[in-house]
Amino acid sequence: MTIKFKTKIDKFGRIVIPKKIRNDFGLKNNTEVEVEATSDNIIVHPKPSSPFVIDKDGILVVCSEPLESFTDFLQKEREDRMKRVTGDIKL
Repeated sequence: MTIKFKTKIDKFGRIVIPKKIRNDFGLKNNTEVEVEATSDNIIVHPKPSSPFVIDKDGILVVCSEPLESFTDFLQKEREDRMKRVTGDIKL
């Protein structure tokens, strides 16, 4: 879902991120953000930090960076499950 708001740049080059967006992304005072410039866009990303929890429409969502590759995690889980299911059976 895309949400668009209009805002202005002040004389010091600052913009205000609307409250709804700040709340949705858990942005608080002094939260660091990364600014990315492409050929035709300026993109502002919340800088990854320690995990935090936000309330997204009544559902608690943990926001964090992954500790490992999801593919690697899934492979390890599958291997562990196969060992538990098959036990000592040699395939």
